[in-house]
Amino acid sequence: MSFLATDQSVYNIILLISGMILVGMFVGRLAERHRIPNVTGYLFLGIITGLILTFLGYTNLVDLFILITTICLGFIAFSIGLELNFKKLKERQNEVIIVTLTQAVLTFVITAIGLWIFRLELHVALLLGAIGIATEPGPILQMTKRYKTKGVLTDTLVPLHGVEDAIAILIFGAILAFAVSTEQGTPITLMSLFQGPVLELVFSILLALIIGLVFRTIIKQLKYEDYDKDLVVFVSLFVTILISIALANRGLYLFGYHIHLSPILLPMGVGIVFANFSTKLAKHETETMLDQFFPPIMITFFTVVGAEMVFLLYLETTVGLLTRVLLYASVYIVFRIIGKVFGSFIGGVLGKSSRNLRNYLGFCLLPQAQAAIGLAFYARSQLTNTDNGNLILIVVIIGSLVYELLGPFGLRHSFIRCHEVDPNGACIITKPKIKHRKE
Repeated sequence: MSFLATDQSVYNIILLISGMILVGMFVGRLAERHRIPNVTGYLFLGIITGLILTFLGYTNLVDLFILITTICLGFIAFSIGLELNFKKLKERQNEVIIVTLTQAVLTFVITAIGLWIFRLELHVALLLGAIGIATEPGPILQMTKRYKTKGVLTDTLVPLHGVEDAIAILIFGAILAFAVSTEQGTPITLMSLFQGPVLELVFSILLALIIGLVFRTIIKQLKYEDYDKDLVVFVSLFVTILISIALANRGLYLFGYHIHLSPILLPMGVGIVFANFSTKLAKHETETMLDQFFPPIMITFFTVVGAEMVFLLYLETTVGLLTRVLLYASVYIVFRIIGKVFGSFIGGVLGKSSRNLRNYLGFCLLPQAQAAIGLAFYARSQLTNTDNGNLILIVVIIGSLVYELLGPFGLRHSFIRCHEVDPNGACIITKPKIKHRKE
């Protein structure tokens, strides 16, 4: 009990996180040997660690764990943005927009209707429906890199996150304004519906453009024969991502008004700007540098987010809410899956997508964690009815636990069925059997 309660508690926490990363690596490798995605192994270790720490009374670590996962999420979002090539997407941009918009709207509508049918208040059901749009990019990036996937499905998943995050911001912001006016009994105006989300979207994109171009200018000044080229690229990359994360999570203060920014869209936008305004060589060197320290970031994210969700469940769940929470969490999980799968299929039909994309895209969009939990926290802080705020938060946390455990299986299944897996990079899927020739 005294391990984290001494004067050297900071160093003890570093030891704890380091141990989670090291053990997580081996748990992930063990999971793959049993045909389980390594992401699931990381998350499972995090959940077990969270349960142990909760039992020992260390739930006060939750704020630190949230900070760690927030930083990791920024790196993940930047890396996804770095994969987006507008020239490559140009021929399919209408299709991607139609598919993304359709699946986002149908996920929102189906999830909200499902919860409302089970007698959840309309404004609360709509808020959960809006949060249901959000998809966690971590498992998608981890598995596409791990399995070296290539094809239409992979090319759609990368740009989809940017469009989907923008849609989620607009819908969630408008619904939150409606929910607040409903609980306070005040009239709602068109300005209040869209002012917050529109400003968040505009300033997230604007800052991403500025930071991305500054980063691109720094790298552009380097000469190939520069002795410290790798050092400058590494430091500039690291600082750029950290600045994006810091600005995205602190927001902007203009003329006494606080503007929220997107913790996913801003760092992702920086990656997109750099990738599309830089030379192929600069982009390749940046990706290579990022890949050097990306594995520990991914392991840290999934192990820590597993423990974080256990802490939050323990701290936020009350006995009085338990029955309602379990009911609505189950409804939320089922109807969001229906919304993602059905919405992606309808979007694929409208966008004239390939059969594989229509049938399997929805299964790739199940993961949900940090971004959704962040929206749930913000919704709770704005609602006057604390029971509704707590209900939203706990439902989203339970849903995120289930989606993070099941999501990697949906991704792996989809990549296999769409034949987008490189056999050399996905040994757990198509492990070649060595036949010994008889002499």
